[in-house]
Formats: sequence, C-alpha cells, structure tokens
Amino acid sequence: MTTIRQFHLDDLFRFNHITFDPLVEVYSLCFFVPKLLKHPELALSAVGPHDRLTGFILGCRFDDDEDGAGDGKDSVSKHGHISALAVAHEYRRLGLATILMDDLRGKMERSCNWYLDLFVRQRNLHAIRLYESLGYVKYRWLPQFYADDHGYDMRLPLSLDVD
Repeated sequence: MTTIRQFHLDDLFRFNHITFDPLVEVYSLCFFVPKLLKHPELALSAVGPHDRLTGFILGCRFDDDEDGAGDGKDSVSKHGHISALAVAHEYRRLGLATILMDDLRGKMERSCNWYLDLFVRQRNLHAIRLYESLGYVKYRWLPQFYADDHGYDMRLPLSLDVD
C-alpha cells in the first residue's frame, strides 16, 4: 500500500532510485531546498512498503510582482508551477502521478492561482499523454530547453481562468 504524505527534507537523500531514469530531470540540492523551505505545503511524497519512496512532486508559486515584473494590479500574474514530478519505474501507470498532480492542483485552486504549468521533454510521450489527459495543453515549444532535447511548457487553466 502506498501513502501520500508531506515531503520531508530527508527524502532528498532517498529518491536516487527514482531519478536515475533518462526521462527524469535531475536537480541539485540547491534547486530543491529553497523551494521546499518557501513552499513546504506544495511538496508531497508517495511512500510504499518498507517506507520506500515511490514518487514525489515539488510545486511552487510565482507572483510576477515578486520578480519585479508587472504593476501588481494584474492577478493573472499569480500561478503555480510543478518544478519536479517523478514516480519510481515499478510504480508507474498505477495513478500515483495523477494523485500527486490532483492534490497540487487543488491547493493551487484554493489559493486563487490562474493556472498551473510544468516543463516536459518533447520525447517524453507517456508524460505528455498523462498531462493532456489531466487537461494540460502545450502552451509553447521550448527549443533546446534541455541539453539533449527540446521541451514544452504545458499549462492547466484553473477555475479563475474562465475565458
């Protein structure tokens, strides 16, 4: 049985078996730690038998005002982003990624974000199909976004985006 729980900092040292996959983007601790400290509520772990990490999601929020863009009057600038999503190979196609993504989507809806986005490798067709089945659309193509592949910025409009 798999349990979904809050991501713990020590999970950073328990997910190597998940990230050693050619389609999973690997990031350093310098990438994870600030996001986890700023938005701990947006990071979840899936834990299987024997307390083995089977998947995780790391989300964050962006407000363009914080980056110095915009005048602060446009609420469209507030959006969520999936920084990392990974499921262990032996736990794929069981709905874990959907559960993790749906939980994050709900949190973004409740905090009045306009959309949720993510980046995906162009050749990761299984992930693209999953994201499209959840309502994401290819918003833009990102040439050479990855060192060895192109990418897509995929977006899911949330309930504030009624048009």
